[in-house]
Amino acid sequence: MNISISLMPYILLVTAVVPTLFAIRLAKKQNRSMLTSGAVTFCLGFTWIGGWIYLAVMNLMRPQQLDKK
Repeated sequence: MNISISLMPYILLVTAVVPTLFAIRLAKKQNRSMLTSGAVTFCLGFTWIGGWIYLAVMNLMRPQQLDKK
């Protein structure tokens, strides 16, 4: 299968942007930094599978506990 340059925006959308949006949503639910999670996932997304792997690892981690004083 040939991957032409015209498909590259769609490939980057699937490998970088979509996992970033999921990571931001998950970070909000787990009381983590949304900016850091999104930035790391976006950067790893350019490795084709890294963003999805980071999202899976983040999904397996326990949520951060908020200190209630």
